Amino acid sequence: MKTMVLLVNFGAAATLDDVPLFLRKLTGVIPPRAVEEALMERYRAIGGGSPLPRIAQEQADLLTGATGHRVPIKCAYRHASPTLEEMINECFRSGTEKIIFFVMSPYYSSRTVGACMNAVGAYLSYFPVASYGPEATFIHSWRKEPLFIDAWAARIREARPEEGFCLFSAHSLPRSHGDETYTSQVEETVAAVAARLSLSDYAIGWQSVPPNTDEPWIGPPVEAVIDRIAPAASRLIEIPIGFVSDHLETLYDMDIVHARYAASKGLAFSRVPSLNGYLPFIDALKSLLEGHLGTEQ
Repeated sequence: MKTMVLLVNFGAAATLDDVPLFLRKLTGVIPPRAVEEALMERYRAIGGGSPLPRIAQEQADLLTGATGHRVPIKCAYRHASPTLEEMINECFRSGTEKIIFFVMSPYYSSRTVGACMNAVGAYLSYFPVASYGPEATFIHSWRKEPLFIDAWAARIREARPEEGFCLFSAHSLPRSHGDETYTSQVEETVAAVAARLSLSDYAIGWQSVPPNTDEPWIGPPVEAVIDRIAPAASRLIEIPIGFVSDHLETLYDMDIVHARYAASKGLAFSRVPSLNGYLPFIDALKSLLEGHLGTEQ
């Protein structure tokens, strides 16, 4: 059975020129110029663009090699090119019979995994069954994968030469999504990693709440955790447990905003690198994928 694996990411603007189109894909409307410029300023602060597309391609290349080049592994994005729809079209043109959508988020939420699955189902429904009806398989909600826990534990050990308070951070969601499993899944992974490292003093902070939102979001925010621990701590070590690749939420929200806030409270600040192309993480992705490949060639 001819198979293709798509590593699915949210998407990002690789350059400043990509920001307007990325925002339109993300919001579905032409945003006000002030909103566009505010996002461009954040991208300028991290060097003029997101490294996410480059990192995603590196992960695809490393995973292709790790699995012995058995099947093509390519990138697809929800809000950037190549989009999920564009890659499904490529699968159609190449006669791909099975598409494995490997969602690069280990935690389920309707805004990420659910939206991806809905988009795939909706787009495939446009194809008459007689002309194209591939088998569609999803890999998601893989926060329990033992090698994923191992990868984070190893990454933290390597990046933590000095003692400090460990703050695990993940993207927040509106409280209206509180009945989903996202929050408990993040907490489950943090507990597993902390146990592997024998951490007794740590916390979870939630980040990246839009500044113009009117609804309450999951907390406590990272800044509130910093406020709480500052009187008794001297160093803060932030761990981007909610993300597997560097992008705006790590390079700007953590490395700039959180670092400045920690400094304002008298704390030394460091961040554990994201998993990116870290080989133990690639081993975890390989373990997850091989169970879905079977004997495909």
